[in-house]
Amino acid sequence: MDLSKLTTADKVVAGSALALLIASFLPWFGIDFDTGFGNSGSVTGNGWDVGFLWGGIPVILGLLMVAQIAVSRFSPDTTLPDLPWSKIHLGLGIAAAVLVVLKLLIGYEELGVTLDRKWGLFVAAIAAVALAVGGFLKYQELEAGGGAAPAAPPQSF
Repeated sequence: MDLSKLTTADKVVAGSALALLIASFLPWFGIDFDTGFGNSGSVTGNGWDVGFLWGGIPVILGLLMVAQIAVSRFSPDTTLPDLPWSKIHLGLGIAAAVLVVLKLLIGYEELGVTLDRKWGLFVAAIAAVALAVGGFLKYQELEAGGGAAPAAPPQSF
């Protein structure tokens, strides 16, 4: 596998998607408690525990972005549909970032108890925003002529 075929945008998307996947297994929410008998403890939940919408879908969107990049860069014999992939990357990255950042802002409540935000949620939010940045960079590649952009309309004077 020749990694020199990857652009900077491809590397940003791949790295942030991997970071988001790992962060989905880290603690996102939790509660620390004291039993009053000299014992204390904590309970945490990861991205998969807070709901598929908030934890699962952003990870899947990132993996889809990586899969499209991998197929287009490393399997030249495979023909993908002629879609505006850079715009799709931009949309998927923004969708993933919006979902994770919204969960960060909204918080999580279980059985009437508001749980504290844990460090894994912040890592996931940074990774999701980086995924959106990677999607934006893919879009910029198209605008700069790095992709199959449609021809510009004729200009009238």
